[in-house]
Amino acid sequence: MAQGETQDGTAKKGFDFEAAVADARRDYPKQTEKITFIDTSSPDADEKLLAWANMAGKNQRQFDAMMQHKESNSAFAGEGNGHKLIALPTRRGPDEGAFPGDEAKSAYFSFQHELGHFVVPNAHATDSDASTEHREHAADTFAVLRGLKQGVFSKADVVTLGDGRCIAMLLTQDITHLTTMSLDAVAINPKNIDFISLSEKDVLKIAQKHADAFEMSYQAESRFASIQGIDRRGRAQGRPLDEIVEEKMMKLQETAMSSPAHSQKFYLAARVLNTALETGHFKYAGQEVKVDVTTDYWKSVKEALHTKAGDRDIGARKALQTEELTREGDKPSNFLQRVKQSVTPLKI
Repeated sequence: MAQGETQDGTAKKGFDFEAAVADARRDYPKQTEKITFIDTSSPDADEKLLAWANMAGKNQRQFDAMMQHKESNSAFAGEGNGHKLIALPTRRGPDEGAFPGDEAKSAYFSFQHELGHFVVPNAHATDSDASTEHREHAADTFAVLRGLKQGVFSKADVVTLGDGRCIAMLLTQDITHLTTMSLDAVAINPKNIDFISLSEKDVLKIAQKHADAFEMSYQAESRFASIQGIDRRGRAQGRPLDEIVEEKMMKLQETAMSSPAHSQKFYLAARVLNTALETGHFKYAGQEVKVDVTTDYWKSVKEALHTKAGDRDIGARKALQTEELTREGDKPSNFLQRVKQSVTPLKI
């Protein structure tokens, strides 16, 4: 079987890196003028990375860090001397990337996410006073809106990405990438926006609005940071990862049930926990955990979360009952209704 073909001899659909670069330069010419795009899966990637590092004034240690990112099959960005970099692999292992088993879709998301950091205002660390989490919300929202506009992502894909961010929170010590509320808000689409017809400028505005609306409050961030403290202490003590994860799940249950049902803390805690309780089996970054969620305890927790959520669509599961992104019967019919919709706070 030739490379790039399936078993029946037909062409295999993959991520077209050069086409994505051309699209980015066409849609955001000013923002991408100084960006070098490198496919780290290509044979000449090392040579290209070295050339960029020299232009950007990077020292040996900084270049070695870039190469470590490459060797770990990670997407990464850089900046120096006015030169910018987006580098990512277009080929990965079957269980790597945001969409395990779909190499092309994973590469597409990585590309658009890193692009979002450079083109969405205030979304890149070197020219932003926003928090890391705020920047990640902006980049993730930008990436999924691009995917929907270009026909790469479905509503279900957006929710899958949100699920992945929840699993990552459980299996790592990170909370800055817990952008699930921004992703869910695209699927739920409370303002009933026609995402497909958005201009490129509108995409940037919505990415900013989602970051503003769904960045963790101080109260939520403090609580989730304390939950991640369980992870740090547990690993330091050499405890099994499945034991650490189940303790984190219990703290999420406490957080959800002690928080007001309309609050951000409740949504995030219930969202992560509901995702875990769906199967009790999750993988992330080479780690795999199984928790027995069929016990009476976890069954009662799942029921209690559902009851407390009420009409709130935790995890966009109700939204997934239809493939459409917009709701025909929920569009403002006159100017005053459109104005009212535009000034209504974005929330889910």
